[in-house]
Amino acid sequence: MRFERNEESALRVAGLVVIATTIVFVGALAYWQAFRDDLNVNPYNPRLAAALSEPHRGRILDRDGEVLAQSLPDGRRVYRTAAAVHVVGYLSARYGAQGAELAFNDELLGRRGGDWLAALRSEVIRGTPRGFDVRLTIDVDVQMAAALALGNRPGAAVAIDVRTGDVLAMVSWPNWDPNAFATEAPTLLADPRAPLLNRAAQGLYPPGSTFKVVTAAAALSEGLVTPETLVTCNEAYVIGGYAVSCGNVPQGPGTYPFRDAFAYSVNAVFARLGVELGWQPLLRMARAFGFESPIPFDLPTAASQVVAGDAPLSDTLLASTAFGQGDLLVTPLQMALVAATVANGGVLVEPRLLAGVYDGDREMEGPPPIRTRRVLDGHVAAELRDMMVDVVAKGQANMGPLAVPAAGKTGTAETGRGTAHAWFIGFAPADDPKVAVAVVVEDGGRGGEVAAPVAGAILKAALAP
Repeated sequence: MRFERNEESALRVAGLVVIATTIVFVGALAYWQAFRDDLNVNPYNPRLAAALSEPHRGRILDRDGEVLAQSLPDGRRVYRTAAAVHVVGYLSARYGAQGAELAFNDELLGRRGGDWLAALRSEVIRGTPRGFDVRLTIDVDVQMAAALALGNRPGAAVAIDVRTGDVLAMVSWPNWDPNAFATEAPTLLADPRAPLLNRAAQGLYPPGSTFKVVTAAAALSEGLVTPETLVTCNEAYVIGGYAVSCGNVPQGPGTYPFRDAFAYSVNAVFARLGVELGWQPLLRMARAFGFESPIPFDLPTAASQVVAGDAPLSDTLLASTAFGQGDLLVTPLQMALVAATVANGGVLVEPRLLAGVYDGDREMEGPPPIRTRRVLDGHVAAELRDMMVDVVAKGQANMGPLAVPAAGKTGTAETGRGTAHAWFIGFAPADDPKVAVAVVVEDGGRGGEVAAPVAGAILKAALAP
C-alpha cells in the first residue's frame, strides 16, 4: 500500500539523518581532538579552564614515583618544589602551560600517546577521561641537591646518565613558587632576570675553556696532536692585533705535553692549535656534538652557536673560538652532552625526560628508545677522558669530597661586561663513568672555584647508594 511505502521512506530518511548527524558529530570531535590539539593549552580556550578544575588530570612523578605535581579533589593543581619548576612547568587558564605539563599534556589528560580515538571513546562514554600518571627521568633527590648547591645564584645545572641519556636533574635559577604562579605571573613576566626561562636548556652562554674539549677532540681526531705532543709557549700568541697569554702553567713559560696545556687551560696553545686545525674540522666536530641545531628533547631547547650567522671566518675569530670565546654561545644541556659523550666512549646518547606513562600501577608506555650516534673514535674519547682526569687530579677543579675519582674541564667565560661566567663540565666515576654534569654560574668568576663544587655536590648525590 502507498501508506506503508511512505512510512518506510520516512524511516529511511530519518535513519539517514541520524547517521549523517553522527558522522558530523564524530568528525567534528575528532577534528578538535586530533588536528586542533594545540587548543588544549591555548589560554583563550575555555576547555583549558575546565581542565584546571578537573581532579582527574594525571600526576607528574619522578623516576622513583615521588610526586612532583598532582591535582587535589577540589581541582587545584599543586606542586612539590620550586627546585623542579622549570622541568615540571605550570598549567594556567590564563597563561597556558609549560614544561612537562605541556609536553605530556595528552598523557596527563588520559590520551595515551596522543591517541585521540581513545580520548574520543572516553569523552563520549564517560564524559571526561581519567588522566595517566607521567613518570619523568628526574631523580628528585639529585634535583634538590643540584638546587641547593647552585643556591640563589643565576645559572643552571644538568645531570645526565651517560649510558641512557636520562636527565637526572635540570635546575635553573631564578625560579619561582609554582603554587603561586597565578598571582605571580605578571611579575615574573616583567622580571628582567627572566625567571621563566629554563636556563639549562634554553640559556645561551659563552662556554669559556669548557669548549677546549671540543677543540681537543677535533685536533686529536685529525692527528694534529696526541696527549703527549710537546707544545711550546714562551710568550703571548699574537694574532689580528690581539695578544693571547700563555698564563696558568705552574712551571711557567716553556715546553710541556699537550695534556698539560689542556689541564692548565693555556689559551695561547689552543689559539694557535685552532688556526693550525682550520675552520672546517672544528665546525665538523662541533656539529657532530650537536652544536648549531636544537637538541631533540621533550622540552624546548636552544641551538648552541659556534659562529654568528654572517660573521667572516677569519683566523682571529678561529683563534678565539678555539679557546672558548669568539661568537660561541652554548646551553648547559649541550655541554652536559659533550661531557657525557666523552664519558661514554665517544657515543652521544640523546637526552630523555620521559621514564614512562602509568595507569595506576600498570605501565601504559615505557621510555622512548635509546638513540645514539658515534661522535668520536673510542681511542680519542679515552685520551680525552684521561686529559679530563688530569684537570681534577692536578687541582684545577675544587669538587669537594667525592668518594670516587672524577674528570672534568673548568671554564671562566668572559662576558664582555668585565665579569666572567663560571663553568664546569665533567663526569664520575672517572674509570667507569655513570653520570655527566654541566654547571654554569652567571658572573660567578673562576669555574674551578665556583662551578666545580656545585658539580661535585650533584655527582655525590647522583652516585649515592
